[in-house]
Amino acid sequence: MSIQKIKKLFIPILIIVAAIAVFMYMTSTKPKQAPVEVQEKVWMVEYIEAKYEALAPIQRLYGQVESATPISMSAPISGVIGQVAVKEGQQVKKGDAIVSLTLQDLDIPLQQAKADYAETSASLKLEKLAYQANLERLAHEKRILAFKKADVARVQQLLKKDLTSTQALELSKEALAKQEYVVVGAELSVEEHQLKTQQNEARLAKAKAAMRLAEINLKRGQVVAPSDGRIAKVLVSQGERVSAGTVMVEFYALDSLELRAKLPVREFYKLDQRLQAGQDVEAYLTKQNQASTALRLDRMAGEATASGIDLFFTIPEALQYVRPGDLLEVEMQGEVIEQAIALPYSALYGSDRIYLIEDERLQATTVKVLGDLMVDGKLWALLEPTFPSGSQVSITHLPNAVSGLKVTGVAK
Repeated sequence: MSIQKIKKLFIPILIIVAAIAVFMYMTSTKPKQAPVEVQEKVWMVEYIEAKYEALAPIQRLYGQVESATPISMSAPISGVIGQVAVKEGQQVKKGDAIVSLTLQDLDIPLQQAKADYAETSASLKLEKLAYQANLERLAHEKRILAFKKADVARVQQLLKKDLTSTQALELSKEALAKQEYVVVGAELSVEEHQLKTQQNEARLAKAKAAMRLAEINLKRGQVVAPSDGRIAKVLVSQGERVSAGTVMVEFYALDSLELRAKLPVREFYKLDQRLQAGQDVEAYLTKQNQASTALRLDRMAGEATASGIDLFFTIPEALQYVRPGDLLEVEMQGEVIEQAIALPYSALYGSDRIYLIEDERLQATTVKVLGDLMVDGKLWALLEPTFPSGSQVSITHLPNAVSGLKVTGVAK
């Protein structure tokens, strides 16, 4: 092989050897990277320390306002509406005018009733005068009857002595018979007095009742508020003709307002036992940006349904601005539980699990919810104490919460 060919082969080989030597040198002198350490993520949560307390759960109820004694004011007689002094929803004081019929429609029946009463009173007095006259007449006719009897006896004696005729005796007896008939008529007139008096007294009582009714209708026709209240509906207008019994105005007293709320069946027996034991049952109505208002449980309904039983709460004076039909939400306090723990609902996972913080890690704990509780205007869960008092309970709701998750807690 010629020297020229050897040079052509040697140069590429030398370049490859040099490149390998440079690569090995650079690889051996490259700085070594420190190994990556994987650190566990720590989640920040808020917690509160659980405390055993004597707490009462609340029962949230929804009810409707209604009037215990709504009043429908009806027309006492047929007539024309003379004046309507109120409007629907208007608040009135006791004695304020509401609506009235025209005076003519009310006054004429009263005048007729007074005339009938006066006429019957006069008839009764006239009957008393007639009775006195009949007594005098009866006494007079009886005296005449005695004379007629004596005359018959005298004629009979004369006839025995042949001093008179038989015709004279017949005439005397005829006069006696006529007088006896007159006496019977006089006695009947006297005896009729008691019946006529009873009839006139009955007519007088009837006329007096009609007059009293006309006076009542006159008063009822001028409708005034029977107490402080509010007009629910106005059903007539001025100039309208109405029949007797037509409802003109619907009214309710402010102190008759109450709240009807449905209590679930499962809570009925607990409440009934508390009432039987003489315990006070408190309920509160809380509206946004307003202080809570206490409501007094007045009574329970006489009948229950499959969905529960109705409770009736008295509306206090502070809430008399509400109207029948308003829907209200109230919170009724249950029986006090001597040892219970209150936690915000953010601490609850599902319906029966919370997480305690132990050694900076979450530990799941099963719990039993006993009810609800209002704390600073927010709804909290009332739990049965199944873990020690003072335990740190996470109240930050983590979607990836599991037992063993590392956390750092911040006290609430």
